Amino acid sequence: MDNKKIYKKYFIEKKFERVGLFEAIKSKYGCKSALYPGSFIHIAPSFVFPDVIYVDNDTRAKTFFKDTHQVNNIIRSRKIYDQESTVKFYSQSYTKPLDIAEGSMDLLISQYAGFISLHCKKYLKDSGILLVNNSHGDASMARLYDDYALIAVVKKQDDNYKISDKDLDSYFIPKKPVNITRSYLEEIQRGIAYTRSASSYVFEKNKKN
Repeated sequence: MDNKKIYKKYFIEKKFERVGLFEAIKSKYGCKSALYPGSFIHIAPSFVFPDVIYVDNDTRAKTFFKDTHQVNNIIRSRKIYDQESTVKFYSQSYTKPLDIAEGSMDLLISQYAGFISLHCKKYLKDSGILLVNNSHGDASMARLYDDYALIAVVKKQDDNYKISDKDLDSYFIPKKPVNITRSYLEEIQRGIAYTRSASSYVFEKNKKN
């Protein structure tokens, strides 16, 4: 497999790298380590964060990450930091226990891959950041739990990402009356229609008392 070609096919050609999103998060919150469940072969976070753990049970991702030389070459050519990158890949479902210390990660990335906020919360540090969209309802799921606090939203215009903490109470208001519960979200497996939405949401994991 030519990793460079396959990465280009799935992310560069489709203009779906979202490097600017990760740069905005790093600039605002200073994250250095990230856990990316359901990543497929999307290694753009490693261009921004020095220490990234990827998790996916897709066999194509397993093949991609197996060639560590090619993966490291792509990252080395694109990274915006000076130190060497650290990349780990787990070929498994993120719903199963991961060989990761609990409370060790600065950032948890949830993009288009289900209820990561629920299953991988324990790996996030207290005051760590959850970057989540609502494609499969995961932002709605995070909103249900007191150990996550909404601290910002991400607004996207073209390739520009802006993080805003203004008027947060105006988000997560359903357009139609609905009782949003964990079981309901797990049943529908999609985002709720809200009166106001963002491209991604930023939650902070509350410190344990």
